[in-house]
Amino acid sequence: MMYYVIWDSEKFPPSILHEDQYFQWYNPMRNDHRVEFRGTMNQCYSYVTKRERNQSMLEFH
Repeated sequence: MMYYVIWDSEKFPPSILHEDQYFQWYNPMRNDHRVEFRGTMNQCYSYVTKRERNQSMLEFH
């Protein structure tokens, strides 16, 4: 199964959606969102965790 990390807005954290939900809620041809990462659910959670950790480290410098 494929999962997507979706970025809607800079104001909100990314969402992790199953591919069925992604195609139900988003149109891949529109530029109203950005797909940050694709993979298994565990890979997506790891990606989001690393991304948030990196962001918080950047804010402290």
